[in-house]
Order: sequence, then C-alpha cells, then structure tokens
Amino acid sequence: MEIKFLNNKIENIQADLEIVLLKKHKLLKANDRFIQKNKLYVKIADFKHYTITETLSNTIKYIHKTNKYKSIKLSLYGISDKKIQALIDGLILGGYDFTKYQSKTKKLKLKDIFIAKENFINSDNFIDYEEIKLLINKCIIVNNNINITRDMINSVAEDTTPIKLSKWIEKELEDSNIKCIVKDEDYIQKELPAFYDISKGSVNNPRLVHLKYNENKGYKKVVLIGKGVTFDTGGMSLKPSNYMYDMRLDKAGAVTIFGIIKTINDLKLPIEVHSILGLSENMISNNAYKPGDVIKTRKGKTIEIMNTDAEGRILLADLFEYSQDKIKKIDYIFDYATLTGSVVGAIGQYSAGLIGHNNKLKIKMIKISKKTDEEYVDLPFNRYFFENSYQSAIADFSNIPTSSIGGGTIMGGVFIDNFLEKKYKNKWLHIDIAGVSFIKSSWKYHQYGATGFGVKSSMYMIKKLISNSSV
Repeated sequence: MEIKFLNNKIENIQADLEIVLLKKHKLLKANDRFIQKNKLYVKIADFKHYTITETLSNTIKYIHKTNKYKSIKLSLYGISDKKIQALIDGLILGGYDFTKYQSKTKKLKLKDIFIAKENFINSDNFIDYEEIKLLINKCIIVNNNINITRDMINSVAEDTTPIKLSKWIEKELEDSNIKCIVKDEDYIQKELPAFYDISKGSVNNPRLVHLKYNENKGYKKVVLIGKGVTFDTGGMSLKPSNYMYDMRLDKAGAVTIFGIIKTINDLKLPIEVHSILGLSENMISNNAYKPGDVIKTRKGKTIEIMNTDAEGRILLADLFEYSQDKIKKIDYIFDYATLTGSVVGAIGQYSAGLIGHNNKLKIKMIKISKKTDEEYVDLPFNRYFFENSYQSAIADFSNIPTSSIGGGTIMGGVFIDNFLEKKYKNKWLHIDIAGVSFIKSSWKYHQYGATGFGVKSSMYMIKKLISNSSV
C-alpha cells in the first residue's frame, strides 16, 4: 500500500472510493458509515487530532475487510503537525494486521491511497504543497518503522531467539547509515558477566547488539539502552502459565530502541545515537542461575539473586556499565524496558511509566507525549526509596527490594540508578513500557499484540533536544 500526496483537488483525482468524514448528520452515530456513488461517508464526532486517527483507523479496517477497492482518496482535515500525523497514523497504524502465522490470508486489493491538497491557511502563513508533502513523508517513515517494531515484538520466541533477532536487525539495517556490531556469548561472558549469568540457562545463546549512528561527527550524543529478553519463563522463580503466555513481549524495550534509531537514520537527523540491545532468554535448566546465587556486574558490583524473575534489571545494570565505559561524553541516556508488571496496576495499560531525577526532562517528554498521542506518566522518586531498599546481607545489592515499601515500578528505577555514574543522573530517563507495549484488546489504532509504543514520541523528543527548542 502506497500513500501519495497530490497537488490537486479531490474531485480531480481518480480513485475507486472517496472517504468523506461528516461531523453533522442526524441519522448517523460516531463511526457509522454508508456508501453512495463511490463515496464512503463516515460520521466523525469532531475534528480533534485523536478523533481523526481513530475514525480513519476504523475506516481503513473496514475497507480492508470489504477488500473491494484498489484505490481510495481523501482530503486533508487541517494542516497542523498533529492533524497530519493523526491522518497518517490512522491510515498506516490502523491498517496494520499481523498475519504471519495464519495459513489462510487474503491478499489485500488496496494499493494506493491518494491525499488531496486543498488551499489551507495555517495561522497567517500559507503552507505550500512541498511543505505538506515533506511532513506527510516524515509521518509515513515513522509509522512504517513502528509497524516493523510491531512485527518483531509480535513474532514468537522460536523466531526471535537472540541470534535470530540480531540477524533480523542486521537485515533491516543493510541499506542504512547505522553500524551494527553484534557480540556473541564468549564476549558477553568476559565483558558483561551479569548479563551472561541470567542467560546461561538457555540453549539459545545471548547477543549484545550495539547500533551506532553518526559516530564521532560532533553532534549531541544520545544513548538508548533496551531490555531484550526474547522469552521470559521467570527462570527458577517460575511464572504462572497465564503470566508466561505472552512473554515474547519481554523483548519490547530492545526492539523499541531499534525502531527509534532506524527512524532517526531514515529521517537523517543530525545527532549521534548509540542503541545498546541486550538480547537474552530467561529459561530453566541445570545450568540456569538460581535464587541465592551472587553474581557480578561488569564493574565488579555484586548482586544477590532473591528472585530469578527480576532478571531485566540485572541485564540493564550490565548494559549501563558497558555503555558508560564504551561511550564518552554522553548528553542523554534513555532506557526502555518491560520491567515491572506493577506499572499496569499503577497507571493502567495505556501509558508508559516515566522515571528519572531531572524534572525538566520528564516534563518535556510528557509534553511531547500529548502531541504524539503516546502518553507518559511521571512516577516520581522519593529520597526514602533509596535508603537501604536493596540491602543484602551477603552482597552489595539484592535484586528485589528487601523492605515492603511498595512502588514496584519506581523501585525498578531505583535499582538501575545504582549503576549510573553521578555525572549522568540528570541526563537519564527510565521508561517502563510493560503495560503499553503489548495489549490484549483493541485500543485506538491497535489490535491484540504489540503497539510499537515509544518510537514516535522518543524520536520527536530527540528532535527537540537537539534543536534546543521549546516543546
């Protein structure tokens, strides 16, 4: 399916079907529709950006279901960044359907979507065709990468072992300006021993993937760190089966930062980015790490294992130490992880938990989230969380809190903070996407499965940070 923005009025564009959004119609309720003379009339409650997205998402699903039309056309419904983004979100993200494992799938007829240019005035400035086309093309790039991210997260564990996923990533980046470095289990055992220890129960060996974009070109430098547990049984602290079923989602943090750096590359943004992906399986075997073990991080800090299902924070601890050793003079560090189930209890499944010391940085991300329709909720630190919360009788830290103080999602951030150098404390954000990265019921332009949450908002956040512009 190809989206084309044409420098023409809609009546002069040839297509099998025209979509017409109606705000006023006495007989229709929101999202009701009817076809008359090759026009699909759809009732829309209002023309707010998120309503446009959801209405077009439902409409494109209907068109795919009928599977009668090779081409459709529609007009822009405003030329603000938000409204154009909303339109493209509805068409591309709403049209996503994960059919990889279905033996019988229909071939979709829809090949072309034409968007007509009309004469719009924004503020007091005329927005010309080329400006709108550029914005639409940028939105298409972002959303195509979100759908690649969804595909990777939705794919089952057998197809996304650490080795297979690292090869998939290499394949996606073949024609990019991103340098892809993949390190095997021997390197990980030597350089990231805690990462190795949580991985050694699986026959599928771990992989460290370091993606580099615009290295040493004098730009601001962002490091993205991602938890990529390609399947999580909970290890010896075995998860109940109903909690284990969807654990292919536990790689979402690493896959998300792949999606972010690929989008930044495709948009040719002037910034240096390093994406550090830790790919691992947390399995059970006679070689798996056990409750009561003490393991060492890259820098020699020791962690007592009280629960093998809290493996993600251990993985991140080693990735943080590796990143700060290998990459110098970092401007920002963001980590993405499906870290705690408790984030859903705290804020629900429609938002990501946002944690860090720098309130201004968090406020910027939250403002961006309002514009991109990817919501973040600030989960603030309290100094009392840091007082002996991970105390161990035999090691430097335990891997779960030893006092019952609640705040499980915040406490995940407290643990990671122990492996962050002081100079980077105010440059760091921890994003817990455990709830929002994978949903089990339809929502917005999402069906069951991966959402690709974080690619769009994080890319826009990085754009703002490099431009030093207000949000």
